[in-house]
Amino acid sequence: LVGELKKRGLEYVELLRSTRETRETAGALGNVLKYLADPSSPKKLATVYKVWRRRDRDDDEAKKQLAWVARRLSKCRRVEDFVWPRVDRDWLAGLEMADDFPDIHERLESFRFLVRRWQGATLLPVDQLILTLAQDLFEEPADLAVAHKLAGVLRRMSESHPDWRLPELVEELAIVARNERRFLGLSADDRGFEPERHRGQVVVATVHKAKGLEWDRVYLMSVNNYDFPSGLPHDQFISEKWFVRDGLNLEAEALAQLEAILAEGSLGIYEYEQRDVTQEARLEYAAERLRLLYVGITRAKKELIITWNTGRRGDLQPAVPFIALQTFWEEEGVGSKE
Repeated sequence: LVGELKKRGLEYVELLRSTRETRETAGALGNVLKYLADPSSPKKLATVYKVWRRRDRDDDEAKKQLAWVARRLSKCRRVEDFVWPRVDRDWLAGLEMADDFPDIHERLESFRFLVRRWQGATLLPVDQLILTLAQDLFEEPADLAVAHKLAGVLRRMSESHPDWRLPELVEELAIVARNERRFLGLSADDRGFEPERHRGQVVVATVHKAKGLEWDRVYLMSVNNYDFPSGLPHDQFISEKWFVRDGLNLEAEALAQLEAILAEGSLGIYEYEQRDVTQEARLEYAAERLRLLYVGITRAKKELIITWNTGRRGDLQPAVPFIALQTFWEEEGVGSKE
């Protein structure tokens, strides 16, 4: 959604777990660290090149060059032949350059120098490694500030988990990049968000983050039977995977059995009363989502627009509360009353 707003030149404010810029910075650093954790992977090397030249995506001609180089790097059978070539094994020297891209060779030499520098920096503590990468990847003060904060986060994670190596620390960056963890301290909303200060701008927020706030007009999106289920047979639930027998909620089932063990006071023989734990979890989750939908609805002071979508597979349906509200609106003629 934020990408579409940006593409159309509309002013927006993010009120999410972390801002788009923070996620992009974390994603860029994470992709480089993934390669450094697996330096023999040509695909990861190609991804690092795209991170390094990410500004090229804004220009059509430069974007073609970026794609051309990335394809060839991803097919480099021996990455060391590019990064650390020998006289008889030099991937770059043997690369056939396209006539349309005369400066590619020079760019790849600069890229090779950086990759060598980054590989050498893997001997440093993880926070110093992050700062080294940031100096070469970012120019904007905000990006450098995010990188500095991420470096501190990973340093603390490394101290808390001495057995963790680069792959485990990379996953922490991936969590931030996927917007699964709140990343505090760098945005205005961390100090308290005031809607009146952003009049005329689109505020993109989760319902959780919108608690206690109000706007003249509110759009509630994705009000379908996956995001807002009601415990009915046709509903779909985030905790139930398609490949699990009978669509069981494994987390709920495991917790129920653990509670039964603890109730017996012994890890020996215990009696487990069979019950429909998955259905109980469904109803509990549906109640929680219904309360959340109410919170979203009551954020609107004047106008409320609710939409639903069919999802990636096209099999989702409107949520039951959505249908109930629509039926009430049509039968009572609420829309025609002042």
